[in-house]
Amino acid sequence: MAGSAVSVSDVRRIAGMRAPWCVTIYGDAAAWLRGDRPDAAAESQIRLAIEALIDARAPADAVAAIRGLLSTAASRSRLESIPFDRRVRAVAIFATPVTCEMFPLDIAPPFQVSASDRFVVGPLLAAALALDPPVFVLAASENALRLIDVTAHPATTLDVPGLPLNLASTVDLDLTHDRETLAHLRTSEDPKERLREYARAIVRVVEPVVRHAGAMLVIGAAEPLASIIHADAILHIGPTRILAPWSLHGNPDGLSADQLADLAAPLIGAERERAREARIARLDGTEPELALRDVAAIEAALRAHDVDTLFVEMEGRSSRGGRLPEDPFEGRGEELVHAALGSGAAIVPLRAGDRDRVGHARAILRHRMQA
Repeated sequence: MAGSAVSVSDVRRIAGMRAPWCVTIYGDAAAWLRGDRPDAAAESQIRLAIEALIDARAPADAVAAIRGLLSTAASRSRLESIPFDRRVRAVAIFATPVTCEMFPLDIAPPFQVSASDRFVVGPLLAAALALDPPVFVLAASENALRLIDVTAHPATTLDVPGLPLNLASTVDLDLTHDRETLAHLRTSEDPKERLREYARAIVRVVEPVVRHAGAMLVIGAAEPLASIIHADAILHIGPTRILAPWSLHGNPDGLSADQLADLAAPLIGAERERAREARIARLDGTEPELALRDVAAIEAALRAHDVDTLFVEMEGRSSRGGRLPEDPFEGRGEELVHAALGSGAAIVPLRAGDRDRVGHARAILRHRMQA
């Protein structure tokens, strides 16, 4: 039973699984995670899954095994597997007769239940891409430092080797191997010079952690420390890794990791939407020979590993009667998602509001197709 935020590598693994009986459920977080007993909505989705298996003539032992695993998930998840996190809006559940995994989702795809020989992963991928890249908040003051992964569930304070305890401890360390400089800093009448040295010490140890995780950084600090850290981070971590100049209103020391995640959420959401729009805007400037609209042609190019970027609707539709739900465009969306995950193509999720300008699916090729 998984309880961590979903990653693209999780999606690839789930998409690659094949079994005679694979049950996919996208359900409400409150129904599956909150309370002291299974919710009626969760029980209803379990019934739909069992009906779908019976309709597909699954063996009785497989049906019983999946029923037991789903019932256990509905009971145990609310108690131990996934910590309560108010950012979680839905869950994705993937069950076979021998395994059952659950992932919390920050997005709310249409609820659905399906039974097939593989899992429905489009909404799961949309959720993973909504958390990619991860975002860390550097909560800094003269008295304390924390680096917090606000895309984790729940938001998690990271263990950063060598992170200074506070300003006072930083100027006691021989960070520059220049004792005359340090002696000067201890007696300097310019407090900003001490803050600059503090900022350099912070960025020096945070930079490899951010880079290794492929994360973006939000700086949470009061002025003037926020601006000083930001300037050094831009120089050593790079502008593309720094989300924006951002300063908390006041000292962050009294704020919990979850409170910092809440404060950062609007900024993160705006940046993710800006990045998504920028990638969609590439379509307008793409040469006609490098752009595909036809779904069959897109699928063929994906299987040939010729697609650079796939734009596709992937959140699915609500199921009826527990059967495999239709995709937003004639059942082809899920096929494109599966093909793209194995092709190395970048994937950009489309929404219903993108249909007029983009359609249900588009692709940018890596090179012109041979005539």
